[in-house]
Amino acid sequence: MMLLFPQWQGANRRDQIIRGTESLEAYYGTKITHRVITERHTMITSNPIKNYSAIYNQTLRCRELLKTEQSQKIYTIGGDCGIELMPVSYLNNQYKNLGIIWFDAHADANTPETSISKNFHGMPLRQLCGDGDPELGKLCFSTIKPEQILYLGLRDVDVPEEKWISKENIFNSPEAEISIILSTLKERKIQNLYIHFDVDALNPKEYKHSLLPIKGGINISHAYKVIELLRKEFNVVGTSLTEVVASSQEELNPIRSVLDILVSSVSD
Repeated sequence: MMLLFPQWQGANRRDQIIRGTESLEAYYGTKITHRVITERHTMITSNPIKNYSAIYNQTLRCRELLKTEQSQKIYTIGGDCGIELMPVSYLNNQYKNLGIIWFDAHADANTPETSISKNFHGMPLRQLCGDGDPELGKLCFSTIKPEQILYLGLRDVDVPEEKWISKENIFNSPEAEISIILSTLKERKIQNLYIHFDVDALNPKEYKHSLLPIKGGINISHAYKVIELLRKEFNVVGTSLTEVVASSQEELNPIRSVLDILVSSVSD
């Protein structure tokens, strides 16, 4: 299944996210098999999470779609990082020993209480771990454990996130060191993988069309090599691509190798 999920409310950046998603939709074309219908408006409520009603409704639609299709492998095109609740919790319910590779400059590990912005795209990993909004939690097919998470490219972390990462001793390799990644996965007896790829994990000197570019990061060629090796060593059951704001095919060209290998990882 290739799922287009153009959610923008989690980042509260409508035009940029829609522009990027439209570029990706044009790039993948007929390979896209399913789409989550998203709200046109923010539908702001009194919930601490901004645009909560839209996010809840869209998450519910994604849940119903996955329940109906029962796909064994999922590639999700976003959208903001908040799209990950359903694909990750669904596949975690389907596969034992699921490792979650989180290519991202940001930890996405706030709760509604700790988040300064109240934007949900900074909360999905904590929500997936069972810490977050109770109603969104009820939609999740399962909860994950912190030891399933491996951060790659992380370099912009809020203080509450730092405390949580330290407390839970979560794997973190800002440079995405291949030998350490492989040895950690094997030590933890992980057999199946989900690869989340937020393009801000990349060095903005090489790729600048991410929603929130952060100085430093991983080179495109190295990111490709890491994903390629993970494909060879493990069963990749899901991948995602999030927070792209490219406005044309030309602006996608630098990351074509990553775009293609993320798809092929779940279509073999």
